[in-house]
Parts: sequence; structure tokens; C-alpha cells
Amino acid sequence: MTLKDSWEAHPDVLVTDLGDELVLLDPRRGEMYSVTGAGSAAWRALPGDLAHLTGAVTAAYDVDAARAGEDLRTLLAELEARGLVWNCQTG
Repeated sequence: MTLKDSWEAHPDVLVTDLGDELVLLDPRRGEMYSVTGAGSAAWRALPGDLAHLTGAVTAAYDVDAARAGEDLRTLLAELEARGLVWNCQTG
């Protein structure tokens, strides 16, 4: 994953906004996921590259960019593995 990789939400994912928490429903799998805090700020900023998403998180929360970037890498990898987002650079 590089800073230039661009991410977007899978179009089939349904989102319910509960304020600081987003509930993501994947109808293809019949599974629900919860994204809170900085993760919800990043989701709301999709689509975008890692720099854009990091900027959204640091604007919303008192966290430095390096820490936010590392946490976002982990989150994006998990969301991609579950089919909730995809890396637009790789399809």
C-alpha cells in the first residue's frame, strides 16, 4: 500500500450513520460491521488516497499524521479483506 493508492467504498455496501459510529451492511455476505471514531471519519472521506484519508482523520481528531496513517493502513487492509472497500489502483 502506497500513499498514491486510492480507495473507495464498494457500491453494494449500505451505511447507517449513528453519529460517531457507522454500521456497514454487506448484503452480498449478509454481514454487518461497525466503524467508530477515526475509522468513521476516514470512511466518510472516501473515495481518496491515504494522504486524503489521513488528513480527514487528523482534522477530526487530535492525532498526529504518522500514527493516523499507520492506523489507516491497518483499517484499509481489513476493510479490503472483507470486501467493503477496494484499492482503485489495483481494481
